[in-house]
Amino acid sequence: MNFPGFNNAFGISLNIPRQNSHGWHFCPEPNQGVDSKTGTLQLAHNITKAIEALYASSKPNVIIVFIPNRWQNWRRYETEEDTFDLHNFVKAFCVQRGITTQFLEEQTIVDKLKCRVWWWLSVALYSKAMRTPWVLETLDSDTAFVGLGFSLRHKAQNGKHIVLGCSHIYNSQGEGLKFRLSKIENPIFDHRKNPFMSQEDARQVGETIRSLFYESRSKLPKRVVVHKLTPFRDGEIRGLFDGLSGVDEIDLIEINFDSQLRYVASKYKDSKIQIDSFPIKRGTIVQLDDYSALVWAHGSINSIQAGRTYFQGGRRIPAPLIVRKYAGNASLDVVASEILGLSKMDWNSADMYSQLPVTLNSSQKIAQIGSLLQRLDPVSFDYRLFI
Repeated sequence: MNFPGFNNAFGISLNIPRQNSHGWHFCPEPNQGVDSKTGTLQLAHNITKAIEALYASSKPNVIIVFIPNRWQNWRRYETEEDTFDLHNFVKAFCVQRGITTQFLEEQTIVDKLKCRVWWWLSVALYSKAMRTPWVLETLDSDTAFVGLGFSLRHKAQNGKHIVLGCSHIYNSQGEGLKFRLSKIENPIFDHRKNPFMSQEDARQVGETIRSLFYESRSKLPKRVVVHKLTPFRDGEIRGLFDGLSGVDEIDLIEINFDSQLRYVASKYKDSKIQIDSFPIKRGTIVQLDDYSALVWAHGSINSIQAGRTYFQGGRRIPAPLIVRKYAGNASLDVVASEILGLSKMDWNSADMYSQLPVTLNSSQKIAQIGSLLQRLDPVSFDYRLFI
């Protein structure tokens, strides 16, 4: 699809400041010859100072941070004691001030697929200006979807070093509502060092989910669906049910990959079954038992050109999602359908869909940024500040 221009696509003008105006700011560069750590910290300081000055002078809806290729060595550093990511640091700085930002890299600007870049950037700017580019079709307006994600705070004291990227609430149309960060007071680790919640931590998470939905809709949801990348332990299940008291239906769903699973599609041609030229269709479901199924969120689909097939990425054999239900009455086909719908709700991507539902994509990313916030007060954020 050709890009018709921002105004024609969204029905609103895009005001781009002129160079050297109040809406434009040049960021000083790190001193040449400095090492990766020094240069990264200098650049982070310079960018945040420039953002403060820009916001004070013009208060734009969205601030675009342009990253030239020559800054590549100053994007991240890692030592035995510390890991620092420029993108996450700047995002955390802006979140605490309510400033929405969009990183734009030079390599993106020179991409030959200009139309794709224009669509992606336009949708990102439109959504980060607190507008809604699209929603999912649904009949159930009283369902809330929640993603749980975790991030380590390496410098925090023992027992306080887990941040739960949780309570990222989506309504039944896939619109992101409020987001709240909270600490896990008593984390539990398995043999793979995956963090889990105690029953009391899970109860508090459930109460947070209730309050966030009530803040947004002035009522409790009739159904809550919780997505997580790891299994639900018994204590987590009991705690979530206690915290979500008053909600009629609760579905607890683990969504994960198994890198060892690879399936190929077949087709019937010339009275023979042959290996297809494309992967298995997106949306294919294979039920394993009463509580688990394989779901292809990534796979081939019908192209917009009649009679042709499209496969996002164009290479490799996609792995299915392994979906396991730990609680709830929803059928696996309903659960899978919801996952597929939520995989199309990433407003900061040019892809037709994500390989995971936005509940998990966003909660993991936000938890990483949230681990850098100086304070973890019980404050709700709009999730678009983080993306």
